Amino acid sequence: MPSKSATLEIPTRESAKYEAAIDEYIAKIDRSLERNKRTQARIDKLEAETRVISTRVRSRLKRICGKSF
Repeated sequence: MPSKSATLEIPTRESAKYEAAIDEYIAKIDRSLERNKRTQARIDKLEAETRVISTRVRSRLKRICGKSF
């Protein structure tokens, strides 16, 4: 099936508005992605800290109770 395309004539002023809006949306997406990366890094750090604490607690419980949990 042949590809279909259309050409639109957009006035320069309107074109500039569309371009600015698209640029702003891209900037928002970039900021959101960066925020998500920072959030994921924090989650990963907290998960690692939780594993360390959990291991320590289990170790102490084993010493106190004589069995693993």
